[in-house]
Amino acid sequence: MWTSLDPRKRVIFILAAVAGFVALLGLVRVATSPNLSLLYAGLDAASAGEVITSLEQSGVIFEVRGNAIYVDNNSRDQVRLSLASEGLPASGIAGYEILDSLSGFGTTSQMFDAAYWRAKEGELARTLVASAQITSARVHIASGSGKPFSRNNTPTASVTLTAASGNLAPSFAEAARFMVASAVNGLSPENVAVIDSASGVVVLAGDAANAASLGGLDDRAAELRGNIERILAARVGAGNAIVEVMIDANMETQTVSERIIDPESRVVISSESQSDTDNSNGSGSGAVTVASNLPDGDVAGGAGQSSRNQNSNSERINYEISETLRETVRQPGEIRRLSVAVLVNGQMVTDDAGQQVWAPRSEQELTALRELVQSAVGFDAARGDVVTLQSMELSQPAITGTLVDETPGFLSLNAMSLVQLGVLSLVVLALGMFVLRPLLASQPSLPPLAPDETNDAQLAGPDGGNVLAIENKTPPTAVEMLRTAISERSEETNRLLQNWIEAPEKNDEVSV
Repeated sequence: MWTSLDPRKRVIFILAAVAGFVALLGLVRVATSPNLSLLYAGLDAASAGEVITSLEQSGVIFEVRGNAIYVDNNSRDQVRLSLASEGLPASGIAGYEILDSLSGFGTTSQMFDAAYWRAKEGELARTLVASAQITSARVHIASGSGKPFSRNNTPTASVTLTAASGNLAPSFAEAARFMVASAVNGLSPENVAVIDSASGVVVLAGDAANAASLGGLDDRAAELRGNIERILAARVGAGNAIVEVMIDANMETQTVSERIIDPESRVVISSESQSDTDNSNGSGSGAVTVASNLPDGDVAGGAGQSSRNQNSNSERINYEISETLRETVRQPGEIRRLSVAVLVNGQMVTDDAGQQVWAPRSEQELTALRELVQSAVGFDAARGDVVTLQSMELSQPAITGTLVDETPGFLSLNAMSLVQLGVLSLVVLALGMFVLRPLLASQPSLPPLAPDETNDAQLAGPDGGNVLAIENKTPPTAVEMLRTAISERSEETNRLLQNWIEAPEKNDEVSV
């Protein structure tokens, strides 16, 4: 077959064979390559290098893609546990182990203080990174211990956090602020600054409370919406009611102090009584006359005796008046006004022509549904709550596409590998069917020969002649076939040789 091919076909055959061999090797490699899954990602260079060194020493097949390390899916969990037993991957943040390297000999107090605060910062950063929401953290503490006689000696701290996805949540920033403040003596949460490294925003102390309050309002609105939809679905059916709830809340924090005194409510706590008696006797002088002024006159004439008795009583009673001291702290989120909008679909009724037509619901039914909605949301008319319920036709959009089966299967898990296998398989089949097969099937045509007596059967050719049919015999060579043709067709052979000899030399072609 190879000797019968011309040079062009030989080149095509060689190229096709090489391409098929390469495609077959790729097919085998894709079929035998392991299914890799993520081991670690986002590691620093030092930690990633230690992990790769350990994997190479263990003989584990791995692949590095950017800053991610992939291993075989079947052995991923085992590799993680093995690396964890070796303390890998290391966080790269030094903690209290810094103090282990210090010795009392040659270590000054300033060196120990610096190492101590560095170790504390590392331990706080480790605690923050332990959360799944944080990928990296840095903590800096400014302590005034170096200036003991300074009046303004309040410590401060700054925390830089990088969230795993998106921006830093205000609630987590508030938790980090309190965690750092609790770990440092004398540090208040207001003196801790939390910075989002992705957006560069400083999360203030009150942002977390406001965000939590807004999130709480959304949760309450969603809960009320679900309660209303569940009640209406029992009557109008699922999907036939659209509910929206808007809560107007007070987002300010208020502290109210009250002191109430009730004068009518009094209690005797003490009573004191006192009684005094005064008795006195005396002589009283008479009237002044001429005789009393004479030397020998009656000086004591007309004098008489007098007496005095006096009694006094006093009582003191102490009362305790009822007094009430009340302090009320109102947190953000108090509902000031509630608005509810409900859109209910109508119902299909049969008209006089016997056709199904849409009709709004009756006013009596809407009133009953409105009362149910008011009871479900805690309607308060004095607060200014509003509940609007209308019956209108809901448009049903046409459903396009097909339902997607979310159940994971073999195709979804190895989709990329299957695509590679399919492409390589098609390449191999195309090379075999459209290149190699035509080349192998292209045999040189045999000249028609007369039937042989030794043959088992004769077949008729398309031109009416007989074609030699060989069965269970070794095919003749080209020389044998030529001898057979000359011996059996001597007249045609003689005519051919005669024409070739008598032909002029300028003719390049010989006619038969």
